[in-house]
Amino acid sequence: MTTSEASGSDLTRAPELPPTPDGYADPYEFRYPTVGLLVGSSVLGIVSSVALVALLTLVHGPEMFTFYEVTVDGETTTFAMDLTAIAVPFLAALVVTTVVHELLHGVVFRFYGYDVTYGVAPSMGAFYAAAFGQFQRRAELLRVGLAPLVGITAVCFPLVFVPVPIVALTAAFVLVLNTAGAIGDLYATWRLRGLPEGALLYDVDIRYSYVYEPSA
Repeated sequence: MTTSEASGSDLTRAPELPPTPDGYADPYEFRYPTVGLLVGSSVLGIVSSVALVALLTLVHGPEMFTFYEVTVDGETTTFAMDLTAIAVPFLAALVVTTVVHELLHGVVFRFYGYDVTYGVAPSMGAFYAAAFGQFQRRAELLRVGLAPLVGITAVCFPLVFVPVPIVALTAAFVLVLNTAGAIGDLYATWRLRGLPEGALLYDVDIRYSYVYEPSA
């Protein structure tokens, strides 16, 4: 879902915009605050990582983290780590999170009758599921935006308690990646909640989105 911070009504870069619907004011651009979202994503990633490491340790004990070992021999301390034990769950979590996150956006879009486009924007480092060229209702977008965070958390959080290390660790990685990756969705939800009832969004493409507020 492409949304962002209001930045005026310069529409010259997006001639594809449709006529303004009756009863609505002229649209204004919506844009992501890129730096703020990067900082927010980092904070969410760190906080969720610390919380999940503490939870895994509490539930499964220190032996959960057998992929590293510290050996002290006199004045020499040796640190060894089995990268495979970390890399496999992490890569699996990365793939699952990326695919399922966008798929859930798309499923909810489809539930409300929108045509969905899936894609990758390398210049933005983003995967996306979007309803380009369609007026999108504020109330529906609130559900579209939160679907991956709510859905993936509901499925993966119980898996952290499964007494199989690779399952619990993979679930924890998914939760961290999904939570950190949901910063844009959380920002969009916050902005959408501040819009009036009946507001519409229109995504021209992955770069340009516009808000139409009711004029009355």
